[in-house]
Amino acid sequence: MWLLLAVFLIVISSTVFSQVSLSGKVTDYETGESLPGATLFIPDLKTGVSSDINGIYRFTALPRGTLLIQVSYVGYGAQSTLVDLRKISNLDFRLSEKAIEAQEVVITGSGISTDNSRSSITITPIRKAELLTTPSTNIIAAISSVPGLSEITTGGDISKPVIRGLSYNHVVTLNEGVRQEGQQWGDEHGVEIDQFSADRIEVLKGPASLFYGSDAMGGVINILEPIHAPLNTIRGEAASQFATNNMMTNSTVMLEGNQQGFTWRARVSYKNAASYKSPPEYVYNSCFNELNYSAMIGLNRKWGYSHLHFSRYDATIGMIDGTRDSTNGQFVNLNGEIVSTALTKSRVPDLPFQHVMHNKVTSVSNFIIGRSQVRLNLGYQDNDRQEFATDNHEPSLWMNLNTWTYDMKYTHLFTGDVELVTGIGGMTQSNANKGSEYLIPAYQLSNGGAFVYLKKSWNKWTVNAGVRYDVSWLNGKSLYLDSLGNPSIKGDTVFAGFKNSFGAFSGSSGFTFAASKVFNFKLNVGSGFRAPNIAELGSNGVHEGTDRYEIGNPLLKPEHSIQIDGEITGNWSWLRVTFNGYYNYISNYIYQRNINLETVTKDGQNYRVYRFVQGNSVLKGFELEIDIHPIDQLHFENSLDFVVGTNETTGTPLPLIPALHTVHKLRWNFTTGKQSVFSEPYVEIGGQIHLAQDRIDTFETTTPGYFMLDASAGTKLRVAKQYWTLFISGSNLTNTKYFDHLSRLKELGIYNPGWGITVGVVVPFGIYEKDSPGN
Repeated sequence: MWLLLAVFLIVISSTVFSQVSLSGKVTDYETGESLPGATLFIPDLKTGVSSDINGIYRFTALPRGTLLIQVSYVGYGAQSTLVDLRKISNLDFRLSEKAIEAQEVVITGSGISTDNSRSSITITPIRKAELLTTPSTNIIAAISSVPGLSEITTGGDISKPVIRGLSYNHVVTLNEGVRQEGQQWGDEHGVEIDQFSADRIEVLKGPASLFYGSDAMGGVINILEPIHAPLNTIRGEAASQFATNNMMTNSTVMLEGNQQGFTWRARVSYKNAASYKSPPEYVYNSCFNELNYSAMIGLNRKWGYSHLHFSRYDATIGMIDGTRDSTNGQFVNLNGEIVSTALTKSRVPDLPFQHVMHNKVTSVSNFIIGRSQVRLNLGYQDNDRQEFATDNHEPSLWMNLNTWTYDMKYTHLFTGDVELVTGIGGMTQSNANKGSEYLIPAYQLSNGGAFVYLKKSWNKWTVNAGVRYDVSWLNGKSLYLDSLGNPSIKGDTVFAGFKNSFGAFSGSSGFTFAASKVFNFKLNVGSGFRAPNIAELGSNGVHEGTDRYEIGNPLLKPEHSIQIDGEITGNWSWLRVTFNGYYNYISNYIYQRNINLETVTKDGQNYRVYRFVQGNSVLKGFELEIDIHPIDQLHFENSLDFVVGTNETTGTPLPLIPALHTVHKLRWNFTTGKQSVFSEPYVEIGGQIHLAQDRIDTFETTTPGYFMLDASAGTKLRVAKQYWTLFISGSNLTNTKYFDHLSRLKELGIYNPGWGITVGVVVPFGIYEKDSPGN
């Protein structure tokens, strides 16, 4: 792979690229008035400019190729256009005022950037403003209200994404172009990513194995990095939040620059929280702290871009075991002592706790040659997970995971708007056990795949089809313990060694149809493939974070899925309605169950035994979104999310399926003058209705329904030449006592958080700016 990279870079460096520019004016469609400050963005170059006071924009040092350009302006509908820069050097944009922005440029669904309306796969974009102003303790919690997306939670800082009822290794998280690898199989293992680092997130719903291989059969969370600083500038950003419920402080400082296309960025973030308060009590040991560092250096040139990223995630998180005194029901520590009120509010995790460090280095590049592009993403990750059960200094469970990933895609746009995408991708991975307890064996894994994809576009129609083949090899190593409990060449068997290999085809085909200016249709039929992970095949031990004894099955078969997904969107001047329905059949679906209340005794303590089983299963449901906006200032947004999961082999419901729930938001956007110090002020009141979940697996318990009230307000405040963002947001203002069905603390009788207020500020600042005709 490295030889291929070296040869490719030599070829690229020896190629002569002609430099072109693009300029024009952004105006109001009706009045012709110039729109100063409009944003123009080229996703395939990760570069953007803003229009000046006269609405004039200018890009320089662009490749002689075909690129997609998105134009957006507050209060106007976004517009995207595919531009052949070999023929066009001047292009004006006329934007129409709209209450919503109907067209968002997406990257996930295809090999090159395309309009959301042209993607047959359902993709929901989430902007940075939403991420910053949504009260949350981590990046997954910040997006969990998106229709079709839920979260499995374990206390304060741990959330796992659930897309249409599928979670764990059924969902791939991409960050900086590389799939995040950090023991995703674990219930209480979160996503180790700084939530401040995201500029935009795209949630891809449904099988995405065609582009991302095994594990993407449920969907993809694609976390996108910020646009780099404008040419010849140095700027920064400081942001801080405070939440009253768990007294969480969450702050970040970022500095970035761009000197003649040499770009760089550095960020540090720190988060610290005490135990959260449910309506009845403070939840002992739900506190956590998290420190993140990240840096980027790169080149943006007329041939494309190449960026090198480094990030480090370092978190210490309390593990909640929920043990209580038998007489008064108060929490007790490991010694059986009643925990004091001061300790329940502590910011320092007590035993048991986990310490997780995740280091990542990635190289992300895109080379543009005429109507062709080559994307090359390489990554190395080191995930070090230590779980401390009885001693503050000696971890009982200690796993170290090293992962190398590679992904290369070639795209070409033929005459007649025919798009070809082909590529390869895969990873090598090794895990070592360093602690005194063992849950999964040490192992080595290798997988890889290749695909080809075609898309044809007409004025109103888009059709696409693709096929992929994947192979995977897994070597689980044996482990024996002597009479003293130390690893040995013989003795008591903890793990019997095994070797597995899997291979499978997957594919996708679909179309979009813009029937009119009002209606847009999508239909996609996709197949997914997932090889069993190491925990499902080989686990055998106590999982301290879940209070379970987990047993794998090396004879498990790979999963295969077929999903039919259809979407209808209607967009009128005062109303937007989107309905999306799906049917997902999964053969050999893998999940864990406690069968017949099986238990085992380990070191004098009883644990419920959870075994990995599989059966042919069906997940079906729909999402409905309705946005009513009789005037531009007023929005009444509503969504409904419903999914049903059934094991067809046993006839029982699948576990961890979210209940039917609706989200409602009434928002008023105030109108301010151009001279006002306030920009885009708003107030919002919202509610969530969760129905009872009584379709449960035999080892689960039913969950009552509940209602929560939320409210928020915010504005941009003009300070000198910058706009600060200020917001205040209240969650669960009725202090509802409830269990979320996907909360793992529900089994311990611990309620979700009660009411809380979050306040925040984002302060951008400029350090250096040199006049330039564009980027």
